[in-house]
Amino acid sequence: MRQILFTIPLNTWISSLPNIPIYGYGLMLFTAYILCTALGKRLCKRDGIDPKVIPDLTIWLFVAGIIGARAVFVIEYWDRFSGDYGTILRLWDGGLVFYGGVIGGAIGYFGYDYFVLRKLNISKWKMIDVVAPCIILGSALGRIGCLFTGCCYGNVACESCPALHFPIDAPASTDMLRRGNQTQYGFLFDGETLRVAAVEAGSTAAAAGLERGDIIVKINGTPAHSQNLDRYGTPPLTLTVLRNGAETTLPPFELASIGVHPTQIYESISMVLLLMFLLSYWPFRRCHGELMVFAMLGYGVHRFLNEMLRTDNEVVAFGLTLSQNISLLVIAAAIALAIIVYRRPRISDEPPTPIFDAAPASDHTSQMS
Repeated sequence: MRQILFTIPLNTWISSLPNIPIYGYGLMLFTAYILCTALGKRLCKRDGIDPKVIPDLTIWLFVAGIIGARAVFVIEYWDRFSGDYGTILRLWDGGLVFYGGVIGGAIGYFGYDYFVLRKLNISKWKMIDVVAPCIILGSALGRIGCLFTGCCYGNVACESCPALHFPIDAPASTDMLRRGNQTQYGFLFDGETLRVAAVEAGSTAAAAGLERGDIIVKINGTPAHSQNLDRYGTPPLTLTVLRNGAETTLPPFELASIGVHPTQIYESISMVLLLMFLLSYWPFRRCHGELMVFAMLGYGVHRFLNEMLRTDNEVVAFGLTLSQNISLLVIAAAIALAIIVYRRPRISDEPPTPIFDAAPASDHTSQMS
């Protein structure tokens, strides 16, 4: 977790200017915008569509998608914003629901199609095949932004599973504390004393060498008089303990949450694999629109399964989370779209132009197919 990646020190050059923090979440959204625009242009060239339509389309999709993703998050977690409405616009703190972005992006796409694409006589079916891989690429990058922010975390990971340990002040840690899955510091005191009653297995305290029966005599070099470790200025935490009649200073350690499933990384990997499949399948399409079908099916199945590992989403209906219910609807919609797509005329047997060697289209003459 690293919400602020770095800071642009404007204040060191001009004292009247503030320093500008660069948030990981925002940087990944910007990166997604740039790369999705570039990919969309490549795919347009390959399908005979003027790539000049892509930058404007990307803006429509990006803005509408962000609005939709934020709106669904605010609706789902309205209690977090009640009485503090100014935080609704704090996108850099995370809080975008992917399926809300899909809904908003779809509205943006149909708006752009109505006002622009239909006037240029550009095939809707060709264009959704261009958009599908871009959505998947954006999802892969967006989840890295979630990792930087610390949202969209998983449940407690088993010992043999990959695990992420977030800082103690991260949402995952707070949630694990609330659920009773971990201790606040990685160990427990014996009643009101400063004697260690238990050390949490796998915690950073255990890794630093803290043992059951140790008596904490100093915290960060200050004589210990209280169990409230926050008052000693953590993190990191440096403990001096009395063990076997001798004082021992343990190595400093950061307070971190119990290991949780890295669901953000799982989704990024899954989306990269899906993107590779879509781009590899492009020359073998039988009908325009197939890529969107595969993208919807792939993401719907992945998201339904990935939600089983998450703990930050509540059950809303049928014993499933909101995203799982929507995933089922997306899978059903993909099947319905497939029926429509495969009833359409087949793509001609003309060999496609390679993505990276394609010459720019000369005009907006793509026909509906």
